Amino acid sequence: MSQKPMIAIPVMARTLPELEEELTALAPLDFDVLEWRMDGLSSLSPALVKKGLALVKSHCQRPVIATIRTSKEGGSFPYEDALYESCVTAVMTGLRPGSDAVDVEMERTPAPRLIEKARALGLSVIVSFHDFSRTPKKEDIVSRFLTMKARHASIGKIAVMAHSREDACTMMDAMAQVHKTAPEFPFIGISMGPCGQVTRTEGGKAGSILTFASAGEASAPGQIALADIRRILDKAYR
Repeated sequence: MSQKPMIAIPVMARTLPELEEELTALAPLDFDVLEWRMDGLSSLSPALVKKGLALVKSHCQRPVIATIRTSKEGGSFPYEDALYESCVTAVMTGLRPGSDAVDVEMERTPAPRLIEKARALGLSVIVSFHDFSRTPKKEDIVSRFLTMKARHASIGKIAVMAHSREDACTMMDAMAQVHKTAPEFPFIGISMGPCGQVTRTEGGKAGSILTFASAGEASAPGQIALADIRRILDKAYR
């Protein structure tokens, strides 16, 4: 079960010039995947998404996860169904099949259509769920992961808030059960906050395939700096 997770670095630039600056700074760093958090941009629109993606692709040869995190899931995008769907659809057309992925929030109304569109384009689709207030019961986390699988997610992602070491253990136990129940289903499990950092470093031992690290502004509570997490992972997964 133990596998060294890949490292993703989120970029949350507010303008296109800032995005280009951040991409240039990230180029020499040692990480595996770039997550472009499109909701960082002000006045998000399909046209702006396409311009931003052109910058991302010209500066980054790594796999890209394109994400719009709405305000309901801890992001900066004031949720509107139609605009969310049009922006996610716009970014899909510029992503690379077989390499890049698009994030779709599980509980948003357009999710089934967006999952179908991504799959038709040959893209990986990460179906995500976030809870910034608490850690659900183990069986609820397991059930949600398996629902993501049933809805044709390429990868399931659940991030919940940990208020204690026990909360983090709940996530680890849930991930281990999912990996045992559906070993062919890739997933990402994260307990946010300082109490949950063990899931960011040890999650691969329960089946999680990816962890997020910061190279500047963190995109979620409890993210560990890139240099630190690289050192920790290299030691933990020898």
